[in-house]
Amino acid sequence: MRPQQHFLVLILCLLQCVPLFQASAAATGSVRISTSSHTKEIAHHRSVIHISKAVSSPAAKAPAAPAAPTPVDITAVMAKKGCGTFAGLVDSIPDAAQTFASNVDGGLTAFCPLDHAMKPFLPKYKNLTADGKLSLLLYHAVPVYYSVPMLKTGNGVVNTLATDGTSKNYNITVQNEGDQVTLKTRLTVATITTTLMDKDPVAIYAIDEVLEPAELFKPVEAPAPAPAPEPSKKKKAAPKARKSSKASPPAPAGPEGQPADQTAADDESPARRSVVGWSAAAATLVAALVMAA
Repeated sequence: MRPQQHFLVLILCLLQCVPLFQASAAATGSVRISTSSHTKEIAHHRSVIHISKAVSSPAAKAPAAPAAPTPVDITAVMAKKGCGTFAGLVDSIPDAAQTFASNVDGGLTAFCPLDHAMKPFLPKYKNLTADGKLSLLLYHAVPVYYSVPMLKTGNGVVNTLATDGTSKNYNITVQNEGDQVTLKTRLTVATITTTLMDKDPVAIYAIDEVLEPAELFKPVEAPAPAPAPEPSKKKKAAPKARKSSKASPPAPAGPEGQPADQTAADDESPARRSVVGWSAAAATLVAALVMAA
């Protein structure tokens, strides 16, 4: 065979072996091919990435952060469960709504009067000053979480959100008798009727009366007792003895055959004493004239 033919055969063999050389070159980065007459260098510049396992970062390994809890909308809970009037008053005063909301994380127990209790109280509420309205609304919440069992087993005086030092106590007294829990002020007594929400750190209860603080409303004084009637200055005359319709028995007769009481009556008669006196005087005068003759 001619040298040219040998060269062509060699080229064909090399072309068949190219895939094998490419695979080997991927690992070494270059391949040198030598022949008897030519030397060719085939360089391969390829980047091969071998992934043996999933690549993870520290951020991927960390557990997903829990979603932030949805803040409790206190007035929405009140409005949906029979305390819409009270909830509307709280929402109408920004300071009141903000104070309620800011105490949720630290613990809050709210007492909302039912609508039927708020209706007759609204005229009193409207007559309060702006500060008085705010204090009244805050008076219906305690900055501590009290569950139902805690209320049923504890008695005593507690501060409210309206408490401001000793000058304005704004305290309420919690009392219980069996399953019934009452809230007392100097003016009103309210009973917890329904639990609207009891999930730590927030509890909301419905009450049947509006809590009226003595700091805003004066206690109703009991009417003074009526004075006793003075005794009359004029003495009443003693009642006359009634005459008996029955005749009394006659008294025994006296020495002269007259009844003793009649004789005594005659002796005591002034006319009779006068006649007796004149008769004695006349008898004396007659006797004197006889002796003179």
